[in-house]
Amino acid sequence: MPRPRTARYAGNTYPSIGWALGDVLLVEPRASDQRVAEILNVTPQTVRYWRVKSGIPAFKRRGLCPYLGRLAIE
Repeated sequence: MPRPRTARYAGNTYPSIGWALGDVLLVEPRASDQRVAEILNVTPQTVRYWRVKSGIPAFKRRGLCPYLGRLAIE
C-alpha cells in the first residue's frame, strides 16, 4: 500500500492531505474542493476523499465558523 502524500501549507509540512485540510479550512472556511486542491497542489478528487473521510461537509453546507456552525453567523 503506498504511503500518503505529504502536504505543504503555510510553511508547515503535514504527513498527509487530511492533516493540512483542517488548517486550510480554518483560513478559508467556505473554500470548495477545487480551491483547496489549488492551494495544496493536488487533485480535487484527493481533497474530496480526505474531506469525506474526515466527515467535513461540502462547501455549500458549511458555515462560516466550523466549530460554532450557525451561531457564528447570527
